[in-house]
Amino acid sequence: MGSIEIFANESYFSLTMWSLVLLFLVAVYSSFNLNITKAVWYLFAGLTLEFLSAWYGYHIGYFNSAGVSINILVAIELSFSLISVVMLALAASEILIGKTPSAAYITGGIAMGLVAVIFYCFIYPDGDMIVRMRKIFPIAGFAFLTAAFWSKAFTPRHFGYLFAAIVTTITSFYLLMRLFDIESFVTGTWYLSSFTYVFLAISLLMMAAGYAQYKADKLEDKIEQYNRRLEEIIKSSPFPIVISRLTDDKILMANDNAVKLFGLMPNELERYRLRDFFADSDNRQLLTERLEKETEVHDFEILAKAINGETPFWLLTSANVIDYNYDIAIYSSFQDITTRKNRENMLKNQAIRDPLTSLYNRRYFEDEVKRRIAQAQAEHRQYSVLMIDADHFKRVNDTYGHKTGDKVLIELSSTAERSLRQDDIVARYGGEEFVVFLPDLSAEEAKGVADRLRETIAKIIVRSDQGDEVTFTVSIGISSSAISDNIDTLIKTSDDALYRAKENGRNRCEIFTVDDLKNFNAAVEHKDDSANHHPIFDKENAQEISLLDGIDANHIVEAQSQIEQPEAQKPQETYPILGVDNDELK
Repeated sequence: MGSIEIFANESYFSLTMWSLVLLFLVAVYSSFNLNITKAVWYLFAGLTLEFLSAWYGYHIGYFNSAGVSINILVAIELSFSLISVVMLALAASEILIGKTPSAAYITGGIAMGLVAVIFYCFIYPDGDMIVRMRKIFPIAGFAFLTAAFWSKAFTPRHFGYLFAAIVTTITSFYLLMRLFDIESFVTGTWYLSSFTYVFLAISLLMMAAGYAQYKADKLEDKIEQYNRRLEEIIKSSPFPIVISRLTDDKILMANDNAVKLFGLMPNELERYRLRDFFADSDNRQLLTERLEKETEVHDFEILAKAINGETPFWLLTSANVIDYNYDIAIYSSFQDITTRKNRENMLKNQAIRDPLTSLYNRRYFEDEVKRRIAQAQAEHRQYSVLMIDADHFKRVNDTYGHKTGDKVLIELSSTAERSLRQDDIVARYGGEEFVVFLPDLSAEEAKGVADRLRETIAKIIVRSDQGDEVTFTVSIGISSSAISDNIDTLIKTSDDALYRAKENGRNRCEIFTVDDLKNFNAAVEHKDDSANHHPIFDKENAQEISLLDGIDANHIVEAQSQIEQPEAQKPQETYPILGVDNDELK
């Protein structure tokens, strides 16, 4: 291809060399961005060998003058040209069929060419034939390339192949004209090599750009297929599924079950945001933070709401971050667990609440107040405990029946809850006894609260099954943080104050003071083994228990009969819990 004129002029040579360097750099770049890497390097190797062959032909006279046989020198030159043709043919094969021919074909082609070189250089030397071989070899190489490039020239996004086909066609035409010794194509064509190198480099860049576009289109097709499969999965899923954009939370897709669950308009999904369906904003924030850290969250409970609904409901969601239509999105699936949560809440309430009055039970009260006391101590705040007992409650049961007694307990507890603050804790401690924790109140302040509560309760009217009006009163014992920071001691001392309120006439409040504590401790020290029990169980008679408490009242009667003494030896005692004395029991 190249003319020896290139090496006769320094500027020609320099321009041609820089063109070849440009082709090398583009070949390096293209090898990372094309699917014909081997073809690129075969092409560069073939053109480089052809250039070296021309350089060698220019200096062949010098080597001959050094004593080397001209036949050997010509044979070497033609061998370079032959290998160049083979490289260009391999490049064409890679472009045309995507693979290199078998070694047998390559070896056979090289062998035939070498036979021709040896024959015309050594066996039957023919100067004219050697000259023609010098011209034919480049034509053969570019003919292969031209055919390969034209085969790909009109496929989509392959404008680089079309440009390369035009370049190699022009080069092949010039070489063919030189073969027929047309004068205008024989001289002054030193630029042919530079022209070919530069424009083939441009062709490779165009091929790389086309291949990048081809890969982008393939990727887009894959994304579309993925989205179609995803949409099919979502639509056929038995669970509500929503896809929302991560950046602005806009809903991109929702299946029919999600539309029904959240009350969406299927044709106006983009006007909704996923956060609109969270009843608890903190719950939404926690889910977002977990997704940012883990990109995938499973079995996360959320309190949700429909777009036009007022009643929140519980959902179990699993969410993960996905690519959807070139957006970073959140894929969320939901399961309605409202029934399960209601059952859990019901069981929880059953564990901590009294079944008759719905107040907290004794266990919850003691556990929660322990925590509240520790918090109050840390913040140097006061607190008080009230022990409330219904006066003459057994008389109500005996006169009007246990159902009426239960009504009394329910009204008493309901009134206590309504009359006290939201932070106060009211609990049924046992039978007709109730206990209250009052944070931030001293004993004197708590007495004011207790008196108002006592007066309110005294105004309650309960109707029996027979329609009779039933009224009742309560006695209240008060203990405070000035006495102890131990819940058991507070309950015992408030119960002791309650006992004193009963002795002093009932329907009154008594405070357990610091002075009372000395006598109280002395009494505790002289108690027998039963002293480890709560004072409520140390009293001579057991309290009356509601039928709904699940405790058989017959056990009380049996216990009474076992401890009865002769009439003359019995002391006159008061039963503070029942609110009656011995004479009344008789």
